[in-house]
Amino acid sequence: MAKLILLVTLLSILSACSQNQTKQVQNTLKLQIEADNYYAQGNCQQALVLYRELVETVSNDSKSLLRIGNCHAKSEDYAAAELAYQQALSRDIHFSKAWYNLAYIRAKVLAKTVADMHDNVDPNSVEASKIRSLAVEVLKPFNLQIESK
Repeated sequence: MAKLILLVTLLSILSACSQNQTKQVQNTLKLQIEADNYYAQGNCQQALVLYRELVETVSNDSKSLLRIGNCHAKSEDYAAAELAYQQALSRDIHFSKAWYNLAYIRAKVLAKTVADMHDNVDPNSVEASKIRSLAVEVLKPFNLQIESK
């Protein structure tokens, strides 16, 4: 009889644990859907709050980190975007979308740096022609051109 009571008690505990885990999974899925809806609507401010919560809840969630990076990139906060993409890659090194987006924002930062360099270097300096050539090559993939001084 004591074994039967112990067995029933253990089954009750396991059932309660299982129900709690089911609720946690359901809440996480609901949060994911809500975050994705905000993101799809272009409401990054609301999406960011929910994606950050998901990242803390789900230890291997690289998709939410990608979306966090995308929201930061849309607002041209490239440092925060880069950090989010790197965190996504630390969770999934083979995540091609994170690699692509990381490379893209780094290229955008490089393009801005080169354009600023071109704009601020004396056009009569010895390095001016080298700088102009570099600026043209770096800006070409972005369909940007530099203005001659």
